[in-house]
Amino acid sequence: MSDQNGRSWLHRRTRPRLVREDRVSLEGLPTAEELAQQPHQGDDADRFTLYTPAQVEAESKDVKICLTFGEPIRIRDQAEMVIAAMRAIIEKTRAHDLGSIRQRIECRAEAASCGRALSRFNGRTPHGDSRRKR
Repeated sequence: MSDQNGRSWLHRRTRPRLVREDRVSLEGLPTAEELAQQPHQGDDADRFTLYTPAQVEAESKDVKICLTFGEPIRIRDQAEMVIAAMRAIIEKTRAHDLGSIRQRIECRAEAASCGRALSRFNGRTPHGDSRRKR
């Protein structure tokens, strides 16, 4: 038997090539899927981390949280936003299976999210964001 091009059916690929799904890209931060599939927990998660030292340094830098003290209602709203973010951060620090590096990175991301929300709430542009062009 042969196909349209005259090749024997034995040479025709009967199934697609297998692609290795366990490859990890070293460029950029690990994806949420890669982090979820990491088999190590606790101290082993720190020893066999998916982050490079430069990524850990960049992802755990300081966060600026800016509060304005104008109207009392707005002060209370800002304080509630900060309290909610700090509760989330406290819960993340209790997840010891993640390892200290991932805890630091996730806590910093939560704090940065709070800082951006506060900036927008106060009518400012968060650091790193650009205003929309009209």
